[in-house]
Amino acid sequence: MRVCPEHGPPSEPEHRFCEVCGRNLVTGEAAPVMPVPTVSLSSRAGLACTGCGDSGTEPYCDNCGRRRSVGRDHAELDLSAVAAVTDRGRRRPRNEDAVVIGRYDGGLVSVVCDGVSTSTRSDAASLSAAEAGVAALLDALTAGADPAEATALAAHAAAKAARAAAGPDESDTPPSCTYVSGVVTPDAVTVGWIGDSRAYWLGAEPACLTVDDSIAGQLAAGRPAPATVDADPTSRALIRWLGADSDDAEPQVVTLRPSGEGRLLLCSDGLHHYLSDPAELTAAATGSPIEVARHLTTVALEGGGHDNIAVAVLSFPALGGSAA
Repeated sequence: MRVCPEHGPPSEPEHRFCEVCGRNLVTGEAAPVMPVPTVSLSSRAGLACTGCGDSGTEPYCDNCGRRRSVGRDHAELDLSAVAAVTDRGRRRPRNEDAVVIGRYDGGLVSVVCDGVSTSTRSDAASLSAAEAGVAALLDALTAGADPAEATALAAHAAAKAARAAAGPDESDTPPSCTYVSGVVTPDAVTVGWIGDSRAYWLGAEPACLTVDDSIAGQLAAGRPAPATVDADPTSRALIRWLGADSDDAEPQVVTLRPSGEGRLLLCSDGLHHYLSDPAELTAAATGSPIEVARHLTTVALEGGGHDNIAVAVLSFPALGGSAA
């Protein structure tokens, strides 16, 4: 009888292939390893108005007059090993946060962007930047770039997309957003950021991997605030962001090589305003990535939901882009 060396005999003697692994029981050859397809999912809204459901492509709904939001009020994205949730929250009229997730044959990627509320149409900047960032990450990584190089290239692409979101009459307060990206491979975690959206390592030694690009964040980290701003140690005012009114598109990049399994969490301040301690976030990160993203979103909503929320969870290590 033909027997698979790993899984034993087939259920029927005449079977030529192992039902479990696909090994050819006649030649003994292992089943070919199929590459993981490159895939991405975005929180971009469809054509339906989130106010009344009427379809259209104009900036304002012809039926109810509400400005069409580029992002969905609530979106859940799930690629098994990487998942994300974004929610409008309880107090904002629209969701100006954006999240995009992706996978490729070597790992997992995600970008979270938080629209700056004091700018016009910040949802356009955040979604354009997030989509451009993930697209550039996947392009660079599949072309052989190392994660740190890909992270920088992606931030540049995101900055270009955010600048392009500005209309001709929006020079005073053009669409702007923050940016944080994550790449998980079989042996490392790489993050890059501009602004105050954060990345956390959730594992045996949990840590916040980013330093907020705000006055308070820089001073708390022992870094000097720019001489051009009022260095109020409690100010959460951004000193770096993406948009037509910012020339700084160079991300800060950090690479971590964990010794054990864990999760990479990317989030906007809609979450870390309520839950920011790495150990507490790790304790809350039980279940699959989508379950963790849903739970942390619920934590933020139950805490008050004063802002939009975006949460992405990536499993480590990434096993060919399909780690569970």
